[in-house]
Amino acid sequence: KMTKNDEILIIHTDWYINFISEMTNAASEKLESEACTIKYFTAPGSLEIAALAKAKITSKTKGILALGIVIKGETSHYDLVSTETFRSLGQLALDYPNISIINGVICVDHKYQLKKRYISTTKNNVNALITLINEKSSEA
Repeated sequence: KMTKNDEILIIHTDWYINFISEMTNAASEKLESEACTIKYFTAPGSLEIAALAKAKITSKTKGILALGIVIKGETSHYDLVSTETFRSLGQLALDYPNISIINGVICVDHKYQLKKRYISTTKNNVNALITLINEKSSEA
């Protein structure tokens, strides 16, 4: 179980800030029922989330929730951003196996898809983070 000394980092982008704010609020509401300290950091975009998270990890960090939104445009930029964001967050999880890391970056074709799922997906990701923290903390 988490304690007040355990830190959860919420690393979010500032693209589509209205949606991100609601995602951050949904995550905070769920995490506030847990005994932990939540720290928030803003990355300029999804590509920078993993590097910022890595820079903010302390000995108290138990979990990281990455929040971002990537909406497909008319160029290949979407593919590059989504692929590299997922790769870098996956690498971060491998580099820090004792820290639970959940990728809550949502990649969609358009805002309609985003509006249908951004809150439920965020809540599911927070539940996954809590489950992963508890599993990593349990005796083998």
